[in-house]
Amino acid sequence: MTRDIEKAVNWSFGNYIFNCDWDIMASTTKARQHGFESFEDSEHMFSRILTEMAETRMVPPL
Repeated sequence: MTRDIEKAVNWSFGNYIFNCDWDIMASTTKARQHGFESFEDSEHMFSRILTEMAETRMVPPL
């Protein structure tokens, strides 16, 4: 069976990724928060831990 690769792929994504003149910054935070891996946002985690520590008087109140 022969396949024509030009019919099987779309090159526009590759052209976009490999020919950008700028850095591409992408966040996976939303994907992780919706079930893709166990994840907790760093800012939320530190806030939660500091709150717990303040409630147990390990650190001064926030």
